[in-house]
Amino acid sequence: MSNKKNRGMTLLELMIVVTIVAILASIAIPSWNSQVQKARRADARNILLATQVEQEKYRANNGTYASSLGDLGLSSYATGDYYDLSIVSSSATAFVASAAPNTNGGQNGDSCGTFAVNQSGVDESGDYASIADCW
Repeated sequence: MSNKKNRGMTLLELMIVVTIVAILASIAIPSWNSQVQKARRADARNILLATQVEQEKYRANNGTYASSLGDLGLSSYATGDYYDLSIVSSSATAFVASAAPNTNGGQNGDSCGTFAVNQSGVDESGDYASIADCW
């Protein structure tokens, strides 16, 4: 019989591994969250651009822009997990649609805030997200 001594990890080695994992996590998690927020912003922008297209179709058929998402067949997008979509204003010649961060979702407190489009394209007037920083 050989007399081999079984050795496991010492407490010091275990603490070093835990420290390294914690350091890596503190770097990776904020970066991951930032990328997830960017993806959610892209989803909001995409549905706004789809809303703009649907508004133009609606106007071509009805002579005025739709006043609700239901008129466009987009009512299922009104309240999302991360953004709330709405038609802010509409008339025969103009409309504004916005996607505001949902207060219960992961975008609450996002630096870009509310995205908007109008009949001409992206609307960055007032408190809406700027093209340079968020679109």
